[in-house]
Amino acid sequence: MKTWQKLALIVVPALLILGIGIWRIQVARNQPGVVPHAQKEQPLTQDEMVQPRKLYIDDLKSARELVGKPVWVQAGYEMDYFQYRDRRVEFSHKAGVLPSVQKLEIRDIVTEKVPAKVQTRVPAGKEQAFAVFTMAGDPKEYATAIGTLQADGWTFYCDNVLYYDDPQQMYKFWPADIWQAIDQHQPKPGMNELQTAMALGVMQQSDSSNYGNRTVYYNAGGKRWSVTFENDKATQIQQQPPAPAAGKSA
Repeated sequence: MKTWQKLALIVVPALLILGIGIWRIQVARNQPGVVPHAQKEQPLTQDEMVQPRKLYIDDLKSARELVGKPVWVQAGYEMDYFQYRDRRVEFSHKAGVLPSVQKLEIRDIVTEKVPAKVQTRVPAGKEQAFAVFTMAGDPKEYATAIGTLQADGWTFYCDNVLYYDDPQQMYKFWPADIWQAIDQHQPKPGMNELQTAMALGVMQQSDSSNYGNRTVYYNAGGKRWSVTFENDKATQIQQQPPAPAAGKSA
């Protein structure tokens, strides 16, 4: 077999393979493509469009910018508060736990070393920062922990536990009967999860992570509630029996 015939046996099949490949590419390009259906974006609800203001407080200086201003409790029934007299936090006189959306007038920001036997919702640390405040209709001063001093410096929780604007103005589109129930700290059928948290405070437990479609349990100042939501509307509301006293079985 001559040399040119040997070369033809190698080159011609290669050219054929290349030509077929190019032809397939051209056919694929000219065929109408299948465009996947674009998923419809769910529009934001009115509640979701409200973004509570954050101050990103990270030291005592920025915390003291709250002095002289009103704030409202965001972490309902989570913040222990104590009497404040003679420029001292009286840890032996716990006044209670602050309810949701309670308005506080900040009078001062102070630091105290917390006795080992006293527990607040804020990590103990070397010392804690307290917001000194008054409430409408009560001339007494009280204090609640908002920050902790650890080995690496101060950590403040203000953005997580406080509103800096009046919730009734932030959510002014909510009906009057919903706000009445919130002010009375009573759950109401038809409330969504956010409105229920405004009334009963921070969720203690739930049977699912499916927001708006689950049963949620709350402890609102000693009153225990279970609220079942469907499509983010409260459908079943039950007040639970009080928690058993320490050392006693249910």
